[in-house]
Amino acid sequence: MTATTPAAIPQSAGPNAIDRIASDPVGEFTNTAGGVWRFKLFAIDNADVTVGQLVIALVMLIVGVVVARAVSAYVGRRALPRLRIERGASAAIQTIVYYLLLTIAVMLAVNTAGVPMTVFTIFGGALALGIGFGSQNIVNNFISGLILLIERPISVGQLVEVNGNRGTVQKIGARSTHMQGYEGKTVIIPNSALLESAVTNYDEPDPRFRSQIGVGVAYGSDTAVVRGLLLRAAQEHERVLETPQTLALFQEFGDNALMFGLHVWVKPRSTQDRLEIESDLRYRIDELCREAGVSIAFPQRDVHLNTLAPLEVRVMREG
Repeated sequence: MTATTPAAIPQSAGPNAIDRIASDPVGEFTNTAGGVWRFKLFAIDNADVTVGQLVIALVMLIVGVVVARAVSAYVGRRALPRLRIERGASAAIQTIVYYLLLTIAVMLAVNTAGVPMTVFTIFGGALALGIGFGSQNIVNNFISGLILLIERPISVGQLVEVNGNRGTVQKIGARSTHMQGYEGKTVIIPNSALLESAVTNYDEPDPRFRSQIGVGVAYGSDTAVVRGLLLRAAQEHERVLETPQTLALFQEFGDNALMFGLHVWVKPRSTQDRLEIESDLRYRIDELCREAGVSIAFPQRDVHLNTLAPLEVRVMREG
């Protein structure tokens, strides 16, 4: 019986899959992986997009996001402070650099995937249609954020008040602005609200702040002495500015007191700092008034009884 050699087997009847893997496992795995890597997923504008192109594009996109964050953080925290750029401008430049690098990363990833740029005209029309129906607020806040970063009516680190919320601006993002209040809570405000609502900026254009402290003294007090005590308390405080001028005003004749107001100018670094300055002034005013014998008034009521007729008094026993 004649032995059959591999050369005698017709090529059309090649070995089965198990035999191929058993005879050359490395080569078979390479061929299979290469086939998957070159597998066509879809075609756009006569351009084929394979699994390999899509994987490379995703990797490039992830790397691009990481690089964009790292570079923008370095620019904002290291490079710009060396150029003596203020904190608000530094935060704005950092955000713009991040979105610029992110846009470049997306374009490179799309180009690597083999997607032609002409397809964005179709996607752009569909996106514009979607924006018109359901994404107006998102785009409005995004554009408002860009306007805030460019025009800078408010900046990071400034003390502002929006719709009754007062605090320090911590971050101006793409959609919203984060503001930390005196209580330590973070208030998130849509960027569009900062352009459409009245915003009080305590740092722009002048960081000086006029603080008013009300004082009520008893009727009969020497008003000239009271005025001198208020001015003295302001002059002794190191945080009270000499200019503009401090005013001690006799405001009104109240129901229970003579009402005075001490108007001083300060440069508070935060809401807490302003409250501490006002508290120090109140402590000093109270101390000076006690030393001078001036009574701080408190609510009083005079009760008049009709005594034309005898008053009837009854003692009731409980139980």
